[in-house]
Amino acid sequence: AGHGNHFQQNKAITFHHLMEPVMDKLGVRLMSRNMGMGGVGTLQFSLAGKDLYGEADLMEWDSAMTEKGDTVDLWMKQAILSGERVPVILAPRGFHFNIVDETNGTAMMAELGDSAMIPETTDENADQLTYAARWLHEKNKDEKYNAICWEPRSDFTPDQPQDGHPGSQVGWHPGFRQHQFQGRKVALVLLKGLKDALQLWEKAISEDGFPLAEKYWHVGETYETIREAFRTHIKSDIANGKDVLSACERAFPETPIVCRVSMHGYGMWEPHVSENNNFLNLIHPAPNGYKPKFTKQNVYSGFDLLPYKQKIPDGEIDVHAIAIATTFPPPELNHEWEENEEDAPTNVTSAEGADRRMAVTEKPSRKWLREASEKAFRHKPKIQYVGAVERVNEVPNKLHETRKLDEESIVPGRGWYTHGWKEVDSMCDGSPMAECEREANSKCLMYGANDNHKEVAGNSLSGWLVFTVPKVKEGVILVRMEWWCGLGDALTKDRTEVNNGMTLDETPYNDTSRHLWMEDHHRFGDGTDYMPGRKLLGPDDRVPQDFKMDVAINGKLHKTWEREEWLKYAGEASKNCAVWPIFVDESMAMRDWKEGDEGEPVEVAIRFRIESEPQRGYCISHVYYA
Repeated sequence: AGHGNHFQQNKAITFHHLMEPVMDKLGVRLMSRNMGMGGVGTLQFSLAGKDLYGEADLMEWDSAMTEKGDTVDLWMKQAILSGERVPVILAPRGFHFNIVDETNGTAMMAELGDSAMIPETTDENADQLTYAARWLHEKNKDEKYNAICWEPRSDFTPDQPQDGHPGSQVGWHPGFRQHQFQGRKVALVLLKGLKDALQLWEKAISEDGFPLAEKYWHVGETYETIREAFRTHIKSDIANGKDVLSACERAFPETPIVCRVSMHGYGMWEPHVSENNNFLNLIHPAPNGYKPKFTKQNVYSGFDLLPYKQKIPDGEIDVHAIAIATTFPPPELNHEWEENEEDAPTNVTSAEGADRRMAVTEKPSRKWLREASEKAFRHKPKIQYVGAVERVNEVPNKLHETRKLDEESIVPGRGWYTHGWKEVDSMCDGSPMAECEREANSKCLMYGANDNHKEVAGNSLSGWLVFTVPKVKEGVILVRMEWWCGLGDALTKDRTEVNNGMTLDETPYNDTSRHLWMEDHHRFGDGTDYMPGRKLLGPDDRVPQDFKMDVAINGKLHKTWEREEWLKYAGEASKNCAVWPIFVDESMAMRDWKEGDEGEPVEVAIRFRIESEPQRGYCISHVYYA
């Protein structure tokens, strides 16, 4: 995750810093992301296939500090099975599992070497080594980190005093030099691959003529070869009388299908590649329009300034400057603009109709350029939850009228709320463009770390949490939940009945009322924070004896989970990742699906029932499905 350093200093972003201008000269847009999570492994994301990670031509697994064991095999399998592309996989050899054999030797896997080739830096030889190769062994603590919390800028001044440097600058976290070294090793792999490809293409054109034959650059057939070999291997659990269950299938004995098909998912933990796959998008609003959401915003936008102390010293090699250097002439663009922002002219007109077009009629003003940038790059897409039309502060369609459960309507509750380490609605996609967690009370605004735990929380007084999973085909839906996340909350603390007795009330929800309790709702009824509770007490202590969880599917009661069975799944397959199989219907996979069918939507409703402790809270952060 790059903790202790600026987010822009982690290895994925330093790789991008070097390779983006190179790829740009080849006419290729490079996207690089650091999707690492501090303190946990990868299972929270890999169960969703590539929906949360995003498409990739190259993926690196580097989570050995916090994750070991059979669940890592799921990451490897979903890297191959899910999404459109089958990437080159970089991982320590001990974590390749049996992927190469399972794909009949076709999987593209590799391991990066260490820094043994680099001489150890001393005070005596430091000036003799290139700048990027100095102090890689991190024995000089003064040379390990150079991140700061704020570089003064003219357009914004923080209200909150800023710390001198980010936290987490500890011995076991790599510093900026190690991150840069690791990123440049990946860059060398890509540069070597580009060189070989260009040489191959040059030879092919000389022998076969121009244009270059598709077989030299179309990769779809290669992807299908790898996947077909893998699918053939996993059709049987027994071969030659021996158990050939994979490590992944041993980790998920009750739902081994997650190791055999392309998984999908929606989640709230950050980073995630797109807001399109935020779990909040799936949630149905209550009849009064209430729907859990984050309301805090970043206090400033745009790129952070490069701290002066991170400047490459004069006389040293600046590889980024070399990468961006070019002999091509600058493009013929009109860089003039109007200085008067208040009286800026209308710059764009549009003609409606089949021949709709847009024409710039005057020189763009600074104001227009800024607004265009905000609209194009800063604003998140407006996503409607799947299954119905979202209306802000209006009463939605009365879908609940057709949802009956023992004469009781399944109506979205008004007691679920958002919760997280940092509760700001910001763009945390793991990319160099991320503008993450710039909240007003931050003491280190430039830190930029993208990893953050967010979820929706509720209790027995919160009512139903209703959401629609869009494309279920294999008949499996899992949810990640937390049993330690609360003893009640400010939203329901004064309630004595579900939804405060206003389940069907359609008086439009007033969003401003949220601000009366949002500042302190991350702390619970007894004043304790939710994370220490997880450390001090286990699930057996946090789940009352009369605990029940109801699950309804498409408006009908599917299952009531009693305490004993629910606790069976509270054990974590990987650190901080316990999942519950709330819907498993193998008959869906056996249907005669038409070619191109991606599945069908499934409406899910979950509620908790605890009479002895109605304020006892639980959280949901992810839903996974196939």
